[in-house]
Amino acid sequence: MEQEVVYSRNRDEIRAVNELCNALHRPLDSYQAVIFMAASCYDFQTLSAELKNRFPRTEVIGTSTAGEISADGFQNDSVVLTTMYSPETRVSGVLIEHGSTYPITNNASIKNALKSCGIAQNSKTSGRDAFAIAFINGVYNAEETILTNFYSVIGNDAFPLAGGTAGFTGNEAKTFVSYNGKVTQDGAALLFVKTRCPFDIRQEDIFNPTGKHVLVTQSDPINRTITTLNGKPAGSVYATELGVSESQAANMTFENPFGRYLNGAIHIAALSGISSDRKIGLFARVVPNSTLELMHIGNPLEKADETCRNIQSAIPHPKFTLLMTCITRTLAFERMHIGRDIINKYRATFPTFCGFSCYGEQIGRIHCNQTLVSLVIGE
Repeated sequence: MEQEVVYSRNRDEIRAVNELCNALHRPLDSYQAVIFMAASCYDFQTLSAELKNRFPRTEVIGTSTAGEISADGFQNDSVVLTTMYSPETRVSGVLIEHGSTYPITNNASIKNALKSCGIAQNSKTSGRDAFAIAFINGVYNAEETILTNFYSVIGNDAFPLAGGTAGFTGNEAKTFVSYNGKVTQDGAALLFVKTRCPFDIRQEDIFNPTGKHVLVTQSDPINRTITTLNGKPAGSVYATELGVSESQAANMTFENPFGRYLNGAIHIAALSGISSDRKIGLFARVVPNSTLELMHIGNPLEKADETCRNIQSAIPHPKFTLLMTCITRTLAFERMHIGRDIINKYRATFPTFCGFSCYGEQIGRIHCNQTLVSLVIGE
């Protein structure tokens, strides 16, 4: 497995693509896959189409971002492109449209992509040598719907998947994903990878349980809001558990998200805010009669060290690394002045790497927030 990572800050889409392609070492028709991550300042349709024109024989997927990641750091207003080259690897992509309403209409395309890649449906062993990369649009709250539909098609709940929700910057809530030049604002781009190379998909959570639990007594999972906790207004209960006033609690949501118990593990559901009527908004679905644990931020640098050690143990010779980290983490690292320290830890661990700041992360069937999902492929 070989990975190249290049990026451009040229705001002209055609010139940016020229810069990206000229910086690559191999012939453009030699790569199995091209993955690009672009800031919202670019015309995503133009960028997607031009990249596919330059890589006509390659599977090309892309996503809009809330920030980009390269060995030069956490950055903005750029387009980062990475390649996958491996004679031992087969890839196949698919674009899922109408993801928030009728994802089932894409099932035939998903089945064809799996077949083209050589991945069997309804096989408990299909994930031993295969996985999926998922980029899902971020403004339709459709991550859980799309994941549920995909896993119903493949018929293996343990099939490995690493994903990030497309992001955006600015005031206009638009996110984009693309496959082979075709773009959607409500759906997902999936890339299936079947390989003889070892791979590792894992999640880093920088939050620790506090031992404080609350019961969701009234919520709207579709719109991702909680009305009451323990039978009382959600915002009031949240403030009480933190031991602060309601006005203070509204400014403490990043450091103190909720943890959901899913499949025997805790997964973060970030708070998007507390409304004037004391409802809590979330970036992930929470169902009534479920128990949440209040979490508190730990030491991100120690967590990064632990993550890098564990990846190196699983993949001693990493050759391809894709990182999808929540934008709230990126902003927190900036406030804490540790962004460069985090990048330096990645540089010491991975010969090449790239990624983007996203609006949510997916690992397997689970959609969550404020975490890092990493995909690392070895030789």
